[in-house]
Amino acid sequence: MRIVSALLLSAVFCTPAAFAQAAPATPALPACDGAMAIVRVSDIKAESMDKFLAAVDAQKAWYASHGLPDKIFVTKIIDRGAAAYSVTQAITYHFYGNGAGTEPKHDAGWDAFVKLFSDSSTIKAGYLTCIPKAMLPAM
Repeated sequence: MRIVSALLLSAVFCTPAAFAQAAPATPALPACDGAMAIVRVSDIKAESMDKFLAAVDAQKAWYASHGLPDKIFVTKIIDRGAAAYSVTQAITYHFYGNGAGTEPKHDAGWDAFVKLFSDSSTIKAGYLTCIPKAMLPAM
């Protein structure tokens, strides 16, 4: 009987599950007295600024069609040396209307606007930020 018990214990402790560690929990976001927003700097692919702007419009339309009050807009970067708007970079702002910085469930429409972005640009940098309440656009 002792041998059977020893073999059972050995089998239990030698299984991969015995060595698996629980995935670390995602820490809760800090409190934000305002709204969470994602700010992204994007490199625009050659001849694709119009496609990128269409992607922003498609993203806004998707959020609106899902009844979400998010505010999304693009700002063009001024190339001071050329005194013109850059055709190679842009900054987008996405203010989460629910204030939480969480994404809704993805669907085919979501995949479509994400594809427009990937076809026209590459994200160079992205930041999740807390915009103070006094600085928020009308939501």
